[in-house]
Amino acid sequence: MTKPQHDRSAQGRFEAPGAQTRNFTIKVRGQTFGLPVECVKTIFHIDQVTPVPLAPREIAGVANLRGRIVTALRLDRCLDIDDGGVSDSALAVCIEHNGERYALLIDDTGDVVTCDDDDRIACPTHVGLQFIETTNACYRLGDDFLPILDIDALLRRLSKSSDSGGRETVSRDVSRGGEI
Repeated sequence: MTKPQHDRSAQGRFEAPGAQTRNFTIKVRGQTFGLPVECVKTIFHIDQVTPVPLAPREIAGVANLRGRIVTALRLDRCLDIDDGGVSDSALAVCIEHNGERYALLIDDTGDVVTCDDDDRIACPTHVGLQFIETTNACYRLGDDFLPILDIDALLRRLSKSSDSGGRETVSRDVSRGGEI
């Protein structure tokens, strides 16, 4: 009798061939994305977002979620699909990552969908690099595809952005008058 083969997924978990994942669908700027069900804590309306001075542009500010302060992230900016306008959405999905909670500002919610590993595809090449870097899988879903957001990668990019003050920095060697 042969043992079932196991593959290591992008998240480092072992999964049997033909495994399924459950993802909560959200809409941001008209595009549909999936979030792993296990990281979604709640969906809520934000009454007020308090801006954080000098924060990267992806951080809308901080918000109150049942007495707990959470960082509100503009998901459209994190994914580089921001059209430059002011987002008037007050809908958010609360996720937890390494013990911290974040509110992802979104336009709408969808259903929980079950994705079969057999329907997993390579991310289309016509999407932007930032989009590809913040997804860990894409699934065929009817005539469309569903990109699954990689929360680790998304927050890692944000952390790099905040380390540089949210903007590109260039060090100068004043003694030589050049860039380092």
